[in-house]
Amino acid sequence: MEQATKNRNLNQIKEELNRRLMVMRYSEVTIRHYMQVFRWIEDFLEGYCEKEYTKEAGQRFIGEYRLQAKHAPTLFQCARTVVRRIDEILEDKLFTPCFREPQIHCPARFTEWRDKYLEHLTKRGFRETTINSRKLYAGRLLARLPDTVLTLEKLTAADLYQAFTQYEWVSTGFVTARSFLIFLFENDVTKTDLSVCVPNPRRPRALPSVYSKDEVSRLLSAVNRTTSIGKRDYAILMLATYLGLRSSDIVNLSLKDIDHAAKTIGVVQIKTARPLKLVMNSDLEDAIMDYIQNGRPQSLSDKIFLGAQAPYASLTAGAGYVVARKYFDLAGVKALGRKQGPQSLRQSYATALVAKGVPYAVVKEALGHEDPESAKHYVRVDVRRLRICAISVPKPAGAFAVMLGDLEGVL
Repeated sequence: MEQATKNRNLNQIKEELNRRLMVMRYSEVTIRHYMQVFRWIEDFLEGYCEKEYTKEAGQRFIGEYRLQAKHAPTLFQCARTVVRRIDEILEDKLFTPCFREPQIHCPARFTEWRDKYLEHLTKRGFRETTINSRKLYAGRLLARLPDTVLTLEKLTAADLYQAFTQYEWVSTGFVTARSFLIFLFENDVTKTDLSVCVPNPRRPRALPSVYSKDEVSRLLSAVNRTTSIGKRDYAILMLATYLGLRSSDIVNLSLKDIDHAAKTIGVVQIKTARPLKLVMNSDLEDAIMDYIQNGRPQSLSDKIFLGAQAPYASLTAGAGYVVARKYFDLAGVKALGRKQGPQSLRQSYATALVAKGVPYAVVKEALGHEDPESAKHYVRVDVRRLRICAISVPKPAGAFAVMLGDLEGVL
């Protein structure tokens, strides 16, 4: 009996997890995140040829999840929560409540410069979500300064050292702290540039989630293009596959963005606010027109992609992930540690361009990147070209050669 509580079939756990989340009225977004993490756990266990979940397997998943450094700290926290919830199901326990950390408010004596910093970001054109994040972490930095710091003019490196060593920080907090301290120095609040005192922990950058030409072909073939939803989903996948557009830009496409005469699509990117014009091939143009003429509901909205049910509202950016994930599952394309959203199709597109020898500058323009070095990220999975850069192993010499000679007699 005790063994039955420690091992349980994954499908049973998934059904019970989903049932509890629904009964407890978790939001759709939270449930989607939980199920996303659960799929990662399924892929993890499949990689070890394990069919049942155990608490030990959950802890191994968390350990390797952190080492992979593929996701943001917020998603890692979500993964830990999901594992804890699964363990509670395994032991037939009720979900224990999670208590949020109390909100940290910026001390009143520092709010003037914090607000000036936020005004500075607004004038530079930062998005509202970014400004809200900077407000949170700038306030957290100022609240964690020693009580002896009465004005920012008296701020020292020792004060910052105390703040950074006595509390836990996430990467966004370090970025905000560095930006805020540079702002103070440029406005003559501090005598020296204290941003150099901010720790700069390096996280290994994850490899792009790349799918082969055969896998992408299977994904597209899994779409039932005889239905209106299938026509819409196929056009969305084609835009991600053959133009590398972000999900936010795909769902924001308007009818006026398509120039049929020039066979181009012109957008202003949501993420960078930069204009981008791309050329459509005939297959992509046919897919879009098939949906517009034969699948798209009648609507006053100028957005191309609409919901399938009245009032036929335009899609949200998250819809791109839902669509991609649906057909990855239908096509039977295994994740094997890779992401399965429109971003993975965008990365596959970029990697294919780099593998064909397309110059980095051209790839950068095709993807709408601002950083000229961004395209080089995709070389990391191009094994064929990386082999060209490999150098032969030098012949052992000196003390190392002597040591190898001694080892030969032992081995």
